[in-house]
Parts: sequence; C-alpha cells; structure tokens
Amino acid sequence: MRVPNLLPMMAALYGLGLANIFIRSSMGVLAPELAADLALTPAMLGAIASAFFLSYAVMQIPTGLLLDRFGPRLVVIGLFLLTVIGTLLFALSPSGSVMLVARIMMGAGCAGVFAGAFLIIARFYPPARFTPIGATLNSFAMLGTFLATIPLAYLVTTLGWRDSFLWIGILMAMVALLAVLTLRDHPPGVDAQATRERQENLADVLAGSWAVMRTPGILSITSGGMALSAGNTILGIWGGPYLNDVHGLNETERGGVLIFMAMSGVAGHFLYGQAARIFNTLKGLVLAGTTAIAAILGTLALLPSPSLVTVTILLALLGLACGFPTILLAHGRALVPDHLIGRGLTTVNTGIMVAIAIMQMAVGALIGTVAVKATGQASPMGYRAAFGFIAVMAMVTFVIYSRVDDHKPR
Repeated sequence: MRVPNLLPMMAALYGLGLANIFIRSSMGVLAPELAADLALTPAMLGAIASAFFLSYAVMQIPTGLLLDRFGPRLVVIGLFLLTVIGTLLFALSPSGSVMLVARIMMGAGCAGVFAGAFLIIARFYPPARFTPIGATLNSFAMLGTFLATIPLAYLVTTLGWRDSFLWIGILMAMVALLAVLTLRDHPPGVDAQATRERQENLADVLAGSWAVMRTPGILSITSGGMALSAGNTILGIWGGPYLNDVHGLNETERGGVLIFMAMSGVAGHFLYGQAARIFNTLKGLVLAGTTAIAAILGTLALLPSPSLVTVTILLALLGLACGFPTILLAHGRALVPDHLIGRGLTTVNTGIMVAIAIMQMAVGALIGTVAVKATGQASPMGYRAAFGFIAVMAMVTFVIYSRVDDHKPR
C-alpha cells in the first residue's frame, strides 16, 4: 500500500493519541482550583488523578482480547465514546465523587487508543519501521501535555474550568468522528475473517493471554511504569500544586513552567525512537532513562530551596528523560508472535498504568502525610519526600529491567 493512502487514518490515530495524553495531563494546571472549588483533600485529588490510570489499566487486558478478536476499528472507536461522555461529565461534576467517576470513564475510554494504534502500525508497516513510526506518533501525542499547560490555563481563566471542559468534550467528539471515517483493521487484500486471531474461540483467546503472561521478560518490562510515573505524576497532577504551594505561582505562571516539561517530553519521545534506530538497543535506552529520572528527582529531593529557574530546568530534563513508553511497547511487541500483538501490547500497558496509578496515589498520600501547612497546603518537605520516593522507585525499575534480554530494533 502506498503511504499517502494511510495519511487520513494516521491523522485519526494522531488525534486520538493527542486527546488521550491531553486528558491524562489536564489536572496538573487545574488541580489547585479544582481542590478549592470542590473542597478536595490531597488524598482525594490524588485519587481523582489516578482514577484515569487505574481504569485504563483495568481495561487493558480485556481491550487486548477485544483488539485481537474484533480488530482495532470497532474497539478503539467504541471505547473512546466513553472518554467523550466522561469529559462532559467532568465539566458538570458537582462533587469529587462524580469527578472520580468521570475520570474512570475517561481512562476506560482511552484504554484502546495506543494499543489499537500500535496494532494498526504493526499491520500496515514493516517491522523495521514499527519503533520510529510509533515513537513519532507518541511524540505528536505528547503535544497534549503542551496543550494542558499554558493553553489550558488561558482557556480556564477565560471561560472557567467547567465551560472549558464542555468545549473539550465537543472536540473529543469530533476526533471520534474522524476515527469512524478513517480507521481500518487490515490493509486492502487481507481477509480479516481468515486471520488466525479472528478464528479463535474463547478457550483460544484465554490461552493466548496466558501465553503472553508467561513470555519471559514481559512482566519485567512493565516495571518501566514505576520510573515513567515520574512524568505523569508531576506533569499530570502534582507539578501544579507544587508550584502553587512552594513557589506561589498562579495558573498561567504554573503553565509557563510546566510547558517546558511538556515540550521536552515531545522531544524526548521522538529522540528515543531515533536513538533506538541509531544505537540498535531497547534495553539500554530504558536503563539510561531510569538513571536520569532517579538523578533528577534525587536532586529535587535534596535541594532545600531550589530557585524557580533550577526547578524549571530540572522539570524540563525530567520530561526529556521520561520519553521511553514507545520503547517499552516495542520491547513487548518484539517478544510475542503476530497473532498475539494486541494482547502483548495491552499486557505491557497494564503494568505501566497500574504502576503509574499506584505511584500517584502513594505520592498524594505521602505529600498529605509528611507535612501540611496550617492553610491546608502541602509543605516543601512533603514534596521533597515525594520526589525522593519516586527517585528510589526509578532505581528499582533499573534493577528489575537490567534482567530483561535486549532486543535489537533493526
């Protein structure tokens, strides 16, 4: 198939990826305002943020079964409609509990986006192009973190957070419509019903999932989520409160700092994909990334009163270091046969999302427990303890991942 024929479909995948990352990251700038408006405690705020990742993780295994059995088009579109509804419910939430339900719907709806996109890439492109194309898609999707900083902060200061998310829900619906019009399960000439995965019965489907779980190295790869949680935890939820509580920044000022982390994240996803091709390693890149994450957050934990310039630089470096989720997925995809790609990708994604969700809840509990000011704001010591905790968990990732066999991407 000629590449131009794939452009409309890839545009839809890019839009879905962008929407996924934006929704995932959208609470970072807004968290202080949401906490004040709905009287949310740090623990509840952490629970709402992590609800996206938990529901995303819970849906990964069933999504993998559905992707292999019914194809990405039906599964991705059907699930993403939940994200549209969840976004609208988020805008209308009268309480933290309703907002929690909305975030659960958002996460469940996004569960098929990246696994479905990578399954389509695996079917429409040769294996040697899987990692660079996947990394480019992820890099574009990371623009969602940019949109969740200054642009979202400006939108919220103009319209308020409720009206902003009503319009965001409408945009999500337009992305879903584009997916309906363009996504395909297989290249022309392939009989989808004749493929091995479409002929599996329930016993075959479950046996395939068990085979993926037993594949050497698969579960160890998921440990990468502990290190990757640094980016999602800080940019997606606690970066905004940290800059508010410790440095006294307002919405726009917080966005002005976090935007550097967001843009370096975009660059990081792209650079990791290119580095995999140049250095011909996946494991080496993950180990380098986890080491950098531990060093950056260890520095933030040890500095008693870092300047705003220092914090901005360190957060930007952190965004760059956390750009290896595509490497983890490529590593998992390389370990399973073609008819189990969907289940392989979602198994890796499950572990990553569970780790991120648990880390977000743990960080929220740690920040709220170590020390809280009389005003109810978290103290610098609470944040420093959280940064140190994430740094230690990044090194745990390093130890676990060092036992995984490398796979050469070319």
